[in-house]
Amino acid sequence: MKAFAVSTTHHEEGIVLQFEGELDASSCILADQALEEAIALTTKSLLLDCTRLHYISSAGLGVLLAAFQACSLKSMDFILFGMTPKIKNVFEILGLERIIKTAGSLEEAKQLVS
Repeated sequence: MKAFAVSTTHHEEGIVLQFEGELDASSCILADQALEEAIALTTKSLLLDCTRLHYISSAGLGVLLAAFQACSLKSMDFILFGMTPKIKNVFEILGLERIIKTAGSLEEAKQLVS
């Protein structure tokens, strides 16, 4: 499995972060730093591309929930998109899709930005 990686792109409404690999205890520090930097750099939205995210642990979920909370405090949209069925299933089991906005694609995520 490829090591965890984060890439950042900007769009008209904010920032898109793409997570690649496994978001677990060993990679959550890198993910948390990338999320904090993105939240500090934008005021409108943070879109998280999960198309290449293969696994998420409880530590990884904690990082995402902390980012969601930080975005909420700044009245920013935090939207995950492109989740694989495995990741989407974890979110559904935990009820997180009722709290955190999700979309199928980048285009759909952009339409959810308020």
